[in-house]
Amino acid sequence: MVLCGRAHSTLESQGDNLAKRTVPVTRVYYGWIIVAAMIAIGGMTMIITGPTFSLFIDPMQEDLGFSTQLFGWANTARILTAAVSGLYIGKLLDRHGPRILLAIAGSVTALVAISMGFFHPAWWLIGGFMAMGLVAMQGPASFYTSPSVAKWFVRDRAKALGILSIAAPAGLIFGFPATEWIIDKHGWETGWVVMGVASIVVIIPVSLIFLRRQPEDIGLLPDGDVPSEEESTGDALVSGASTEHQWTRAEAIRTREFWQLSTVFSLFVLATNSMLIFRVVHFVSNGVDPSLIAWGAGSAQLGAILGAVTMGRQVAFAGLERLSALNILVMVACFVLTVSMATPLMMIVAMYTWSWSNNMNGALQGTLFASYFGRRHAGAIRSVSLTTNMLFAAAAAPLAGYVNDATGSFNAIWWPMIGVLLLSAFLMATSKPPKLRVKATA
Repeated sequence: MVLCGRAHSTLESQGDNLAKRTVPVTRVYYGWIIVAAMIAIGGMTMIITGPTFSLFIDPMQEDLGFSTQLFGWANTARILTAAVSGLYIGKLLDRHGPRILLAIAGSVTALVAISMGFFHPAWWLIGGFMAMGLVAMQGPASFYTSPSVAKWFVRDRAKALGILSIAAPAGLIFGFPATEWIIDKHGWETGWVVMGVASIVVIIPVSLIFLRRQPEDIGLLPDGDVPSEEESTGDALVSGASTEHQWTRAEAIRTREFWQLSTVFSLFVLATNSMLIFRVVHFVSNGVDPSLIAWGAGSAQLGAILGAVTMGRQVAFAGLERLSALNILVMVACFVLTVSMATPLMMIVAMYTWSWSNNMNGALQGTLFASYFGRRHAGAIRSVSLTTNMLFAAAAAPLAGYVNDATGSFNAIWWPMIGVLLLSAFLMATSKPPKLRVKATA
């Protein structure tokens, strides 16, 4: 006889079960050290592989004669190679942890950046970015950071992953103006070298000194709990690890719920990446002063940080699925404001809603997958979904550029993308945790 039992639907129920066998620890839990280390690494990676890349385009074109298309292909090459390599890195992350993997990835990324300051053939721009992609260094290093942090928390997972998402806006707040200043005062070659050296200084030592695979490896339990008086430490480690069912990647990808979640976030990145690199151009063409756009984009990161540090409370109030659906609707509002923009105030509100929704999306995605499928194989499971997301992301910008060239306006692609986001929100609102098939024992 086969019985169907629903997996734990919320992080709260998982935490309640764990709390029955453990009591909270009073000292600082090492999982929070992992969160702080990953914020430093994610912020640094965001600086070197994120939007700061756009600051190099004009000066490199002026000095080297590179076409705009070449920079677009370089970014696409990194996304596509990261999508493929991430499938293998996820499994390595579950088996060995992020400590050595991130040190290697940080070294490769740093050496590529430094080489850009001295070696300038067009083919190397694409080749160097492919090298970054091969070690899955893209944005705030989501292939490494989110699955690693998820392994250290059950009850406080939403809070931890929310705080982790500070990495991206913090990296942009400090890295964007710093990189712009270096390029302006010392040239783009120096800018690449400084970013590479900074990566060596931050990513490698932080990875090697602080990162560990999971709490059980150092005799701890998730969330910093300790065994109750009725249990031995060894028994508690086993029971604490099994509080939520630990799906394997093979099991997870056979469920409808996995592909529903993956579709939700793939549709989200398809829509947002169609707008990502064209928002500023759109605002300028509609008469907004570039300095006001820069101020709006920078100050909006503070809103993203506020959303990050309060995410745990938001999840407790609204629930994971409802909060995630509402977050997508915030992006819908951003799209409507951007397309119909008539005043600078509308642009600023669009910037704030973009930063809030886009940053929250990553944290909520990591929390949902770990809540649905457990933490033991989080790297391998998330890598499949992230790969799917990145394939959609790689197609979005070229599609938007093609539509703009053909029609003379981005509105022809952004209005339909509002429909894509609404579909994403509907699928998210109707998502439920997977059912676990358990064989009954005689």
